[in-house]
Amino acid sequence: MNKFIAFEGLDACGKTTLSSLFAKEKKAVVHSAVVVEALELRNIIDSYQSKESALLFFLLNNFLKSHEISGELESGDVILDRYIFSTLAYQTIMLEEDTVKKIFDALNIAKKILLPDVIVFVKADAETINSRIAARNGTAQWYGDAVTQNNCVETAYKKIFQWFDIPIVEIDTSEKCNMSVEENYQLMKDRIDCVLSGGSNS
Repeated sequence: MNKFIAFEGLDACGKTTLSSLFAKEKKAVVHSAVVVEALELRNIIDSYQSKESALLFFLLNNFLKSHEISGELESGDVILDRYIFSTLAYQTIMLEEDTVKKIFDALNIAKKILLPDVIVFVKADAETINSRIAARNGTAQWYGDAVTQNNCVETAYKKIFQWFDIPIVEIDTSEKCNMSVEENYQLMKDRIDCVLSGGSNS
């Protein structure tokens, strides 16, 4: 049976690197969080820098992506770089948890959206993340990098995960852990295999 695995995590934590390695080994592709048809609209939403517009845009996109993934699962595993969990986590910071939870409950999101078999949550400490963001030599994204640098997004994610009943594989790529990309990847892969075979991810 084909599996749906969602990679979530803070900006600059190494999520995309690990998901790409996993997809290569599985001979799969990493699906983008935003459906192709909505990419131009996202640029417009970003230009307004409206928290409310961003929430509505990403929620709608998540439902569209859910439908897209349902079809893709028929032919193979699906690996997704961010999904509904990042939308909710970042918005609990931007619009406050109570507001987002009311919308979550009103839309009955946990039952109306296709949920992954496992979530890989990639994290890193603030020092590591800030160093990686600075190394990009680009402008900080108002919706992503700026929120990550000024808030505890990890705490927001963990609150959101409690709204669902999905196994979590957690990987810490902080430089203080002294783990190479290859070591983190092997640890992640072992934990995913364990969860999918019905074991514990610890």
